[in-house]
Amino acid sequence: MTSWKKQLKSALRKTPLFKPLKYMAAIFGRSTYPLPFSHIEPAAPFLDRAIARIGNLPITERNSHNFYSYFSEIWDQNYESGLNEQYATYLPFLRALPEGQFLDIGCGAGEFIYYLNQNHIPAEGVDQDIREVERATRRGLSVFCDSAESHLKESRKKYSGISLLEVIEHISPDGTPPLLSIIFEKLMPGGAVLIETINIKHPLAFHSFYTDPTHQRPVPSDLLVFMLQWHGFTDAQIIYTNPLAFSLSESNDPTRAYFNYAVIAKKPDHSTKIK
Repeated sequence: MTSWKKQLKSALRKTPLFKPLKYMAAIFGRSTYPLPFSHIEPAAPFLDRAIARIGNLPITERNSHNFYSYFSEIWDQNYESGLNEQYATYLPFLRALPEGQFLDIGCGAGEFIYYLNQNHIPAEGVDQDIREVERATRRGLSVFCDSAESHLKESRKKYSGISLLEVIEHISPDGTPPLLSIIFEKLMPGGAVLIETINIKHPLAFHSFYTDPTHQRPVPSDLLVFMLQWHGFTDAQIIYTNPLAFSLSESNDPTRAYFNYAVIAKKPDHSTKIK
């Protein structure tokens, strides 16, 4: 190392910024410095955030029935604005669909339904969590408390589009094929299914995936695309969203830098034959 570099490093070591800069450089892969042996930071006020959004819940009522409704609201304020940005990515695809009702499966409190309605796409939802359905209903949204399969079987409607946003990872492997089959049946000709889930190519994906105790298994994009094609869907496109930069290792595959992916695929219209 040249003399001036040694002098610079020596000067930097004496500044209060040296340790945090060394730590950050190690994280982002821009330094040969090892990470410190320990790192301590305060935990986020997850429950306080959820209570601020939903309302207080006596500890005697904090049972498994109410757990997920509160757990889904632990993220910071940037989460909702991030959702709208993600929804905006899908909007051009959805506006190109046939006119008709849109269905959001696993709609939760109805964030996506509200967004679609605001953008002049009539939408309704279905969710099995009664507390989430009540929250959506209070917002004036059309939401049903039922399982996806039961709702689709009983409905006489044909939908222009059906979405499952961060839902398929909650479904058992045996439950996915029959659900895709009935979704295909209930779509209008030319309608589309939109399925969003965690992109397991991203280095941080598994940490996030197993944060949610109700997740069954991750679904790689290749598997999801093939399952959709198997059930008759065509023109599948993979939409990568929510880029989270990383530089712990070099990669020539840009899809690894995106935390989420979604597949949108169409039910062929009557003039299209599946080869």
